[in-house]
Amino acid sequence: MHDIPGQAVSRPDCLTGLLTIDLDAGDDSGLLGNDKMAGILDIGVSGLLSFQNALNTTGHNIANSDTEGYSRQRTLLSTQVPQLTGAGWIGSGVKVAGIDRMYDNFLATQVRSTQSVSSQLQAYLSYSERIDNVLADPNIGLDPAIQSFFDATQVLADDPSSIPSRQVVLSEANSLADRFHDLGRQFTGLRGQLNNELESVTREINDLAESLSRVNQSIIESIGAAGGDDPNDLLDKREVLLNELAKRVEITVVPQDDGAWNVFIGKGQSLVIGPNASTLGTQPGATDSDHWDVTFTDTVGSRVITDQLTGGEIGGLLDFRDQILDPGQNQLGLVAIGISERLNAQHNLGIDLNGALGGQLFSTPQITVAESSGNGGAASVAAATIVDSGALTASDYLLKAGAVGYTLTRLTDGQSWNYVSGDVRDGFSLTLAGAADPGDEFLIQPTRNAPLFMELQINDPRRLAAAGPLRAGPDGNRNDPGPNQGDASVSQPRVSNAASIDSATNISLVFDANNNRFDVDLDGNGAVDLQLAYDPSTDGNGKQFVLAGYGDPAFSVSGSPVDGDSFVISFNQGGIGDNRNALALAELQFQDTLLGSGGGSGTATFQEVFGQMVSDVGSKSRHARVNAEATDGLLERHQMSLSSISGVNLDEEAANLIRFQQAYQASAQVISVANTLFDTLLGAVRR
Repeated sequence: MHDIPGQAVSRPDCLTGLLTIDLDAGDDSGLLGNDKMAGILDIGVSGLLSFQNALNTTGHNIANSDTEGYSRQRTLLSTQVPQLTGAGWIGSGVKVAGIDRMYDNFLATQVRSTQSVSSQLQAYLSYSERIDNVLADPNIGLDPAIQSFFDATQVLADDPSSIPSRQVVLSEANSLADRFHDLGRQFTGLRGQLNNELESVTREINDLAESLSRVNQSIIESIGAAGGDDPNDLLDKREVLLNELAKRVEITVVPQDDGAWNVFIGKGQSLVIGPNASTLGTQPGATDSDHWDVTFTDTVGSRVITDQLTGGEIGGLLDFRDQILDPGQNQLGLVAIGISERLNAQHNLGIDLNGALGGQLFSTPQITVAESSGNGGAASVAAATIVDSGALTASDYLLKAGAVGYTLTRLTDGQSWNYVSGDVRDGFSLTLAGAADPGDEFLIQPTRNAPLFMELQINDPRRLAAAGPLRAGPDGNRNDPGPNQGDASVSQPRVSNAASIDSATNISLVFDANNNRFDVDLDGNGAVDLQLAYDPSTDGNGKQFVLAGYGDPAFSVSGSPVDGDSFVISFNQGGIGDNRNALALAELQFQDTLLGSGGGSGTATFQEVFGQMVSDVGSKSRHARVNAEATDGLLERHQMSLSSISGVNLDEEAANLIRFQQAYQASAQVISVANTLFDTLLGAVRR
């Protein structure tokens, strides 16, 4: 149909509908207006644009399928506002309602929490196994060295005059001291590594906190620019940072209305507040420079929060230090002190091949005392002395000045005592000097560093005191010159006080049958200084005696002496074949000399105390491994649950790609059909 000039031409209604095209279909911005009747071309264009966005989102998912922390996205479609016609409401196409991030906050929180526990256990396990491997190794462990030393003393007891046997004892004693040194250095080295790692972890936490604050700022700005729509990729980036932070320390996340997330650590310390971040640091402890503390710095100031941190690598490091490193090193020191103190005490009670009393076999252990850097008074610990190694514990102590006097606290269990200079507590004594300000503190470490300073004090094999210092024997009948007439005998005395031994003095015991007693001359001047009751009829099987002075010798008399029979206790000059002190040294291996309540007695041998330490470390390591394996399994399940929601499934995305491609092509076909209809109608009009 052709137009005729001057005449009106009527047009079909269908043509009018087709020509009413909204080129902004699928865009609800209103820039081109929505007041026109949408036709089939509008609908096709809206589908084309919407499915193009869906294809873009699917492609974005596929491209980030291996991106750490990426959460799958989904294009949300909704119908456009339908148009009202005379025939009713007619659909006007589709539009993109938003891009949804597939994410579950509950599962993500579970992942972070479990990740924190897992990292804590892994850090704890890593360090504990290092100690466990060292202590349990037969080549470098302490138990073989202790056994070799006491085996050598047994050999010496078999042949006390043998110089080669004596040299072996010295060699094994030196090896024992070296073994203590090696183990002490292992503990000290681990402490240094732990401090370095604490410093490294705090730096990583600071970097992550700063990154989180910047991401928070970007999220706030992006949400504002988008009118409230979430910036999905930024949210994923923040989630990755939070997971990394949870590996270092336990965190608590609190969302804010503006889209930012605040992050708290410890007992409420605000690490990240919106776009602002606080910092962590490390510093030597106030009383123990080797015991580093973690500090927290914000706008208020800096403070120590070591005791408030849990979880993550930093929690595992602190747990290892508190549960294994400190008690283990203290217990190793307890064994070192016990061996050196008990061997020294016994060695002092013997005489060597030169006829001299035995001296110190090992160096005297020293108590470590550290003054707090915050002390303001003039007080000091002038001396710290081990009084009874059997009463020592594997604990550190805190001496704190109050308004009046001092309080001594055992740190392992918190037990406290009012303390006065010179008091003996748990086997040690402190001499205090000067005036203290209230609050002044001193850290007392009776055993911590003992393994590092244990040194052999003898290098001449002749100076090993294998013989007993006193010997006893019959001295003849005083009434009838000649040997004793009865069958009584006296045992070889054991001494307990070397300081009172006088090599020039003899002790004589003369039996008085009329009074059933021994008259004792302690200083050799012929006078009776002491009388010891002895009735052969009742005491003949043996009676124990202890004399005060002259080494405090302990001996027994048995049998039936005749009136005037005598015995003499004298210095063991020339007793090169005597092995009594060597036997006494060897017996220390099996005596309960440690972990007692005082009074010189204990509840455990040297090797038992060391074995307890090895067993404790091994038990804690195994427990940590079991827990770590269980936690790793739980973490994997949480991650799989979250991945089932947030993870990209390439098969699913491939299917979506085909589906959206077909929808896109169909929308294009709608446009093509609309164009064909349009051309047909135009052709009809021209005719």
